[in-house]
Amino acid sequence: MIGVILLFLVCAAIVAGIYLNVTARAAAVGRQIQEMQVRVYGYHYLTGDTGETYVPIEELEQRIANLSSQLAYITSYSIMQERVKDLNLTPIDADHIDYMEVPGYVERQTTSLAPPPVPVVVTASTIAPEFKESLFDWVADQVRKTARLFSEAQP
Repeated sequence: MIGVILLFLVCAAIVAGIYLNVTARAAAVGRQIQEMQVRVYGYHYLTGDTGETYVPIEELEQRIANLSSQLAYITSYSIMQERVKDLNLTPIDADHIDYMEVPGYVERQTTSLAPPPVPVVVTASTIAPEFKESLFDWVADQVRKTARLFSEAQP
C-alpha cells in the first residue's frame, strides 16, 4: 500500500513538474514576443505634423492621451458652468426651445452590438460515460481497484 501511495506521489510530482516546465516556457516565449514588439515598434517612426520630420509612435500615443485628458477637463461640468457665467448665458426652459428640420441631415443610427434575441433551442447531445468521469474520480477508482487486489492477495 505504501508503494502505491509513493507511486501516486511520484506521478503527481512528475505532472506538476511538466506543468511548471510548460508554464515557464510559455512565459519566456511571451516575454520574447513583448521584447520583439518593443524592438519593432520602438524603431518605427511616423511623420509628425508639428514641423518635426519624424515622431516616434510612443510620443504620438502620449500626445493623444494628453489631448484626450485635456478635452475631458475642458468639457467637464464645472468648467462648462464657468464658461456659461463668463459669457453671461442663462439657462432656457424646455418650453422656449424650438427644433428645426435641417434638409440633408442624416440622423445618427443606433448601434447594434448584438443580434436581436431569438429563441434558443438547446439540443442535448449524448456524452460517452468515459468523458463524464473527472480525474479525481478516475484516480480514486484506480486506488480502490489496487486496494481490492491487495486485499484479495493471500500470503
